[in-house]
Order: sequence, then structure tokens, then C-alpha cells
Amino acid sequence: MTTLLLILLALQDSPEIELLKKIDSEIPWISDGTILVDAEQLGRRPQKYKTDRAALLDEAKKQAVEKNRLILWYCPRVPGSHMNRAEVLDGYIKSIFFTDPGLVDLVKAKFVPLRMCCDRDTSDATGIKKFAFVEPGFILMTPDGTPVHTIDRLRTFNADWLRAVLVAVLRKNEKYNAPAGDSAADLMRGGDDEKALEKATPEQKAVILRRLGRYDEVMKLDHTIEKARALLALEKFADARKILEGLKSPEALHLLALADWWTGGNPGARWRELVSKHPDSPWAARAAKNLVKGADTLPDGPTVHNFEDCFAFSAPGAATSTKLPAADADLAARRAVRFLLRAQREDGSWPDSRYVYCNTAVILPNVVTAMTALAALALAEWRDLDPERIDAALARAGKFLRDDTHVNRGENEECYADAYRILYFARLKDVKPLNAIVEKLAASQKKNGFWAHEYTNPFATGAVLHSLAVAKKAGAEVPEEALKRAREGLLKNRAEGGRQPYAGGKASAERNSMARSALCELALFEGGLVKAEDVATALDSYWRHLDKLEAVRVCDFHADQELGGFFFWHGVFHSCEAACALEGEPRKEHLAKFRAQVLSIPEFDGSFIDSHELGKSYGTAMALLVLKRSR
Repeated sequence: MTTLLLILLALQDSPEIELLKKIDSEIPWISDGTILVDAEQLGRRPQKYKTDRAALLDEAKKQAVEKNRLILWYCPRVPGSHMNRAEVLDGYIKSIFFTDPGLVDLVKAKFVPLRMCCDRDTSDATGIKKFAFVEPGFILMTPDGTPVHTIDRLRTFNADWLRAVLVAVLRKNEKYNAPAGDSAADLMRGGDDEKALEKATPEQKAVILRRLGRYDEVMKLDHTIEKARALLALEKFADARKILEGLKSPEALHLLALADWWTGGNPGARWRELVSKHPDSPWAARAAKNLVKGADTLPDGPTVHNFEDCFAFSAPGAATSTKLPAADADLAARRAVRFLLRAQREDGSWPDSRYVYCNTAVILPNVVTAMTALAALALAEWRDLDPERIDAALARAGKFLRDDTHVNRGENEECYADAYRILYFARLKDVKPLNAIVEKLAASQKKNGFWAHEYTNPFATGAVLHSLAVAKKAGAEVPEEALKRAREGLLKNRAEGGRQPYAGGKASAERNSMARSALCELALFEGGLVKAEDVATALDSYWRHLDKLEAVRVCDFHADQELGGFFFWHGVFHSCEAACALEGEPRKEHLAKFRAQVLSIPEFDGSFIDSHELGKSYGTAMALLVLKRSR
């Protein structure tokens, strides 16, 4: 009890915690007061607040009529169980969007801001429902409550991007877009940027042009902080630092911290300086979010998990999500490679995942090792895009991956730490580490012949079997008995069309097995136990039900029966590997579909994502691997 009291007192005294209490207080919200919790931790679930949300919506409509404005409804939660860790993304939104001066000014000048969760009654009244709307997001409504635009599936956080989207929506609804005033400053507050340019001072012009993404024009103006921002957006980190290190403002400290992070450094000292010396600055609130620990024991902010962006983006128009489809594989790969190179840490790893489940990070070493192996493999396969930088990144990653102390033996996800390292070292044809990892992987096989990520199951077993087949081709010594036992287990579980159960018991329905059937059929095919036609049949079921998997892609947890975002890239990559085992026209047709699928879903920062728990480096690496195989 004494220890708990001391912890509580320490939290109360923490300047970071105090800052977070006012992180989005600049916006005059009509609010339901809901406090979200990270429901993955300790089995907690959000409280059921007894709030009359219909009355809150009526109040927002009343104010919208009086002011002739659109309602901006920020909705961090919708009914249903499709998101288990909504609090994590709500925190990212608050610290990036609601601390940005330009975005805050726009919301205050042009909208009636409503912040409330959507319950079943408001869902029925507004049509905002899970899967059609994936939290967190925004619903823009006319004063009578008619939705005119939604922005959801937000997985990249850039305040200039959101500001540009809101401005585009205002322009489509001119009836509610009266200027906030006549001066350049007033026009800027209201998002009337082109009109403001006509009256703006050089300093104001620099701000406007940066917000519009016209970085080359910013560079021609004599405005130091905006020039530094433009240089960061163009990934010219050294040049940006030269400017920022000569400035003393809180904003400069904030930007220096971002430059540190995106070049592999640790910005903790700058964040602590912001909190201690500039507590009234919005940049200090962002810093505080990256310094505090979440319920999962990890740093809680968006920057340290690579969700914050300030890089060049295409003009979004009235975008509805942060997805930005790519025209071709080379373009998507170039942008994804740049993201991975920014995301790597000094020790060679890619540790941005929050996939820890429960209030301990004991499995995180295994998760980080697995994801580092995937990122390294992806960069190795796309080395020709930037040989010098990629070779340096691979040298760091290789040192990390060869060190087996990074694996937490006997803990969950151990099999993936080994299986994905095998894929990397097999590409190098480096037999010594391959043999060592194969030996450890064989030792972790369970008595029933399966492998477990958290519990024994066909999908982890199929992934491990494929990695062992790859290791064998690369010259490693793979125990045949381990292969035999695992394949017999899969064969015993197998049902019509290659369907497999989620864990034990009866095989799942086709729609629930769609992302594991092909990978398990591949493992059996590599053992000579099924035919290529069986692999193709399983792939057909993947395409038949892909719309259901895509609908839950950016959700966490088991969002729709056995389908969840955390399984998306696992299913895509291993199904693509299965397609590569085919020959002739079937192979060509399936790989073309995989290429089209991946090109349709990149984020505007170049990354790829499924569950935010698993993180951007993981999704981006998987996407690059699929693009290379389907190119």
C-alpha cells in the first residue's frame, strides 16, 4: 500500500502529467467528458458514462445555427468491439492535432467543436457505425445535423494535413465559410490562405506557403523557423539543424527533437527541456506525451512510435482518410524505404511496436527482433533504391539480429523472432547464424508438433515451417523430424479448401480462415503433402473474403469474428509467399492482385499499417516484401 501511495504521489507531482491534463484545452469543446482507457491493459474496459449525447448534439446544432457554421464532431469511440486500444490513438490525436496553433485557430474560427463518443442512440441517429467508420475520426455536419464529410482511419498525424482537409471541406460548403475577418491574420486563422497571401507580410507568407506544402517557395523567403520546417519536410535534416540550433524558441526545440528522432537519435533531453522551461507552450504538451509511459509500460507519444509526420504530402483535398494510393510499385517502394530508414534506431532495431498485450513488455524483445528482421529483409531486397544508406542501415541491423540476447527465450512471440531472422540470414546465405537459429526454433516446438506465438496454432506453425524450408534451401541443417511432426499436425487439422482452425478444434469457416489457409497449404506443399492446385484454391478463398479483412485492417483486437487488423499483414505476406510457389499464369494472376492490393493502401507518409499496436515499421516492411515479390 505504501509503495502504491508513493507511485500515486509521484504521478501527481509529475510536470508531464500536469501538462497532459490541458493538452487540448485551447479548443472550446462541447464535450461528453468521456475518459478513454487502454482496454488491453489488465482487462479494463471503458466506463459507461451516463451522458445525454443527444442533448449535446442538440446544443452543437443550436450553436451552429446561431453562428452559421459547420459542426466538427471529433469522435474517439463508436459502439462495438472493433477497437480495444482506442485510448492510444486518441492520445496521438490530442497531442498532434489539438496542440497545433494553426489547426486550433481554424477550429475556433470556423467550426462548432463537439467532442463525444458515439453511443448506440447517436449511431442510429447519424449512421456512424463500426467498420463504416473506424475510430478515431471526425464527422462534419451542417447545423441541422446532416453529415457532409467524414475523416476516419487516421493513422498518420500531421496537423497541416488535417487543416488542409478541413479547409477543402469548408470550400465545398461555402454557405458556412464566411471569412474570419479582413486582415491577413484573420484570413489565415480561417483557412483563407490564398486571400491572405495578397495581404501577407513576408513572415506570414512563409507560414502560409509551408501549410500549403509549397516548400521550395518557403526556401526563397527569409524566415528562419519556416525555412527549417521546410528543410525537415524535405528530409534535409543537417541543414535544418544548422538553422534550429541558432534559435531559442520552444518551437525550435520541438523541431530539433523531431530531427533527432528521424535520424535515429534520442530527443529525450530536448523534450525534458521543453517541459521544464516552456510549460505554457503547446510544444511542451507534445513533448510531455512522448515522455510519459502508457498503461503498456511503453512511451505513450506518437513520435516515438513513428505516427507523427511533418514531411511533404500531396495536397489532400477533401480526403476521407490518411491513405494515399500509389501509382506504381517503384514509387510506393521509394517512399516506404525512406520511411524505414527514418524509423531505424541507433542500435539497428525498429522498435516502434506497442504489441505487448497486458501491462508488461516482456514479449517486446521478441516482437522487436522479428520486426527488425522483416525491415532488414525488406531493405536488402530494395537495396538498389539507395545503396549507401541501406548498406549502413543493414550493417547496424545485422549486428542487432546476430545477437541472440535480444530474444527473450521462453516468452511469447519467440517463434517469430527466430522465423523471420531465418528469412533474413537465408537471403545472405549465412549458414552459421541460420544453423544456430534453426536449432533454437526446433527446441521451441511443442509436443503436438506445433509452434506457439501466444498459444499453439496453425498460422504460427505454417509461418515457421516455411521459414525452415527457406533455411534448408539456403544450406542450413534442418531436423526432418520437426518438419514431419508439424506438417502432420497441419494435415490433421486441415478441412476442405485448406481451412484451418484459429487454434485447436474444428476448422474455421472459410471467411475466418482466409488469411491462414494459403500459408498452411504452402507449408504442406513444400513438404509434398498437397498439390499446387490446393494452394491456388486457398488463395481463391483469400480474394473472396479480402473485403472483410480490409474492413478491419486498421482496427485492433478481434474486430470481426476471427479477423482483426493485427492479422492483416501476416496474412497478406504469407499468402503472397504461397502465390510465389505457383507457376505460369496462376502465379502471374495472383501476384498482380497482390500488387494492386498493396498499391491501394499506403499512408501519405509512405508507410503501411494494419493494427496500430504492431506499428508502422512492421506494416511497411511487409508491404515492401509483397511489392518485391509481385513486381
